[in-house]
Amino acid sequence: AWAWYRAQPWLVGCNFLPSTAVNDVEMWQKETFDFHTIDRELGWAQDLGFNSVRVFLNYAVWEADSAGSKETFRQFLGLAQRHGMVVLVVLFDDCFKPEPSVGRQPDPEPGVHNSQWVQSPGARRRENPAAWPKLEQYVKDFTGAFGADRRVLAWELYNEPTASLPLVEAAFRWAREARPTQPVTSTIYGSAAMQRRIMELSDVLCFHHYGPLSEIKNELARLGARGRPVFCTEWMARGA
Repeated sequence: AWAWYRAQPWLVGCNFLPSTAVNDVEMWQKETFDFHTIDRELGWAQDLGFNSVRVFLNYAVWEADSAGSKETFRQFLGLAQRHGMVVLVVLFDDCFKPEPSVGRQPDPEPGVHNSQWVQSPGARRRENPAAWPKLEQYVKDFTGAFGADRRVLAWELYNEPTASLPLVEAAFRWAREARPTQPVTSTIYGSAAMQRRIMELSDVLCFHHYGPLSEIKNELARLGARGRPVFCTEWMARGA
């Protein structure tokens, strides 16, 4: 992990969603993938000095059209490379609305944070072991197809897992079986037991913190004691 980290530049990034997408389904499905807006807005990020972006894929898009979802992702990687960026990729996510679906997405609610954001794979699939073979295919399809792609910085297999430690553990197992060359990780989140297990499984450590700088420094010290490179992948609550 440290050999990999020392080969990276100082990474400065942001979480990216184009202004024409209300969630990660609308961002990636072929019918609404907005190449020109993404190109323009990654250019703005480049002008600001960013050299990396974090993006969320969504299982529902892959389930509906696996080849199409990989093609839009491949196009995105090309745009990121054009703007001098590498991409941190999120596969699963427990945040906000529980059931993603493809097709036309609801309009955003003005002034409401992430008003139409959806989970991946969604609560119904997450809680149903019979759905997991397809989830395994999804993880292995992406980490296998792009596991040697230098435009991919790392795989953050799960964003903010809440009650899904078995799926977190399964996602790590599936990803490692695909043998990607990039690090695999997950947001350190949930109960104390879940956080410990995520740190055991991760090559590099990822955390989120929306508090003041002093508290972020304390968290960096706590995680730094684990002896792994540490990334803060969400921060800055402007409303606070």
